[in-house]
Amino acid sequence: MDKFSTLKPKEEFKKGKEEPVYQDKHMSVIKFEDWSVVKHKDYVVCIPYLIESNQVILRYEYIPTFKYTDGTEYHLTLVGGGVEEGEAHNLAITRELEEEAGIVLREDYELEPLRPLFLTKMNANKVYPYIIALHEKDFHEVIAKGDGTKHEAMSKSVKIDIKRLKDIQPSDLITDYILLKLKEYMNLQK
Repeated sequence: MDKFSTLKPKEEFKKGKEEPVYQDKHMSVIKFEDWSVVKHKDYVVCIPYLIESNQVILRYEYIPTFKYTDGTEYHLTLVGGGVEEGEAHNLAITRELEEEAGIVLREDYELEPLRPLFLTKMNANKVYPYIIALHEKDFHEVIAKGDGTKHEAMSKSVKIDIKRLKDIQPSDLITDYILLKLKEYMNLQK
């Protein structure tokens, strides 16, 4: 236990100890205690589960970063996006649900996120994941309008029958993780 006795109190980690290295409209890189740290918005992601139709909603998205790496233009991902400054996580996921999936939640619907996660050791942001189980009375559908970006306009939400969950090949770790959590939630483990 001596190893942990040198941990510093949280108060010692103030913003003043970071050194800016790079910044654009999407992210910044800072130096903090000899580490390069990528900073960007926290993210909210979800998998809506439509109980009566026994379907989930996923995104079929055009993602330039994934295309750059593997040459594939479209990937299966979760509904979600960045949390705007000052926006509560529950409001952000409600906004993303409407923008990307055309799902408008009933005003008194209670959202409960799973445990938030860091993406990697190099990223300072967290992902706030949700499994959103919906009865027909919990929402109504509208036309998904997206956030106005070119890449979101190239993407769409798709409904997938629960029976096909085992066939889904997610493109990213967080989508794979949430699909595993959904299977656990629904008692669909092997």
